[in-house]
Amino acid sequence: MAITNTTNFDAALKQIYSASNVANTTLTRRPLLALLPKRTDFGGRNMPIVNVFGDPQGRSAVFSTAQGNASQVKVDDFLLTRVSNYSIAQVGSEAAEASKGDSMAFLSALKASIDGAMNALSNSLETELFRSGTGAIGKVGTYVGGAKTFILTESESVANFDVNMVLVSSATDGSATRTGSATITAVDRSTGTITSGSVWDSAITSFAPNDFVYAEGDAANAGTNVAISGLEAWLPATAPTGGESFFGVDRSVDSRLYGQYYDASALDVQDGLIDGASLSARVGGSPDLAFINHVQMRTMIKSLTGSQQYNQVNAVTHKQVVADVGFRSVNITADNGQIDVVAAAKCPAESGFIIEKKTWILASLGEPVKFLNLDGNKILRSATADSLEARLAFRGNLACKAPIYNVRLLMPAV
Repeated sequence: MAITNTTNFDAALKQIYSASNVANTTLTRRPLLALLPKRTDFGGRNMPIVNVFGDPQGRSAVFSTAQGNASQVKVDDFLLTRVSNYSIAQVGSEAAEASKGDSMAFLSALKASIDGAMNALSNSLETELFRSGTGAIGKVGTYVGGAKTFILTESESVANFDVNMVLVSSATDGSATRTGSATITAVDRSTGTITSGSVWDSAITSFAPNDFVYAEGDAANAGTNVAISGLEAWLPATAPTGGESFFGVDRSVDSRLYGQYYDASALDVQDGLIDGASLSARVGGSPDLAFINHVQMRTMIKSLTGSQQYNQVNAVTHKQVVADVGFRSVNITADNGQIDVVAAAKCPAESGFIIEKKTWILASLGEPVKFLNLDGNKILRSATADSLEARLAFRGNLACKAPIYNVRLLMPAV
């Protein structure tokens, strides 16, 4: 069939981007996004996530005392709200005209652009799922005023940066962003060096060491988070204080509502993971999955000197296991069973996360990565440019039904 208009392009893309193909494209190389349990029915204004954090206390060896101390079960609902994340694929109309008579060539160009947009959106989701929701993707380490380069405090976070990404910054995590922005022109993935075509502190007013950096549009900017509230948000490093609201809940009343934090920085990686899993086990948890950065994984593998046991864990959609997408894990034995430890490039190097997988939900309105095609068309004529475009989006958030069974670790310095 000749592909001569946007309707025919759309028909072809429906075959190329079947649900299984989209899952393979978006979940490959992104273990947290791939392995989290998923729901795709996140409609309405919010989704109540019920957390039971206290049993009735009408119990005593004396009946009258038990009756007198009777209380209700303690339950609170996190009223999960959605955030959005967009990615746009564009191909110039001139390319369409130039390839007239060779429709497959243009379709290949269109597919390459859409695949790139899918990768950009999926990478952003994977990054946000590990982090606190402020939108920060790194922190400025070394910077000398008047320079076009800076070095990240944690070189491993360079995985979050790409050429042509537009950055903004703020003095503290989640605070008001400074005036201005700058576009990345080069990324050195060995040293964690980020380069712009502009002098950083000229393009961004007062840009300085220890600034937090964000992709433009993702920063909380001293307001409501517009990024996913990820593992760092659900499992904070410091206990919440009274009056703080997290999806409508004051979590300060009981750590069952905000999980556990363990300083494993002085331990071997494996020992820290075992200790952290034991904290979960003592409150009834059965953690079965852990995420650490690659730099921590290679340290652990070296220390095990060939005694490690490997396993394979497969990605899941809201319907089924994805047999074509799997991740090698190092299997460790903890109090309540085996834990698959998986390396993730987007996991902050200073943090590790031990989770009970069934307590988590990646809730979205439709598939996590989807085409915006309410009119039935995947391909649109751009309203603001001489091009055709495809619009991709995520609408949803991360939820936890029992934070107390999950542990965040402070990992050894790298």
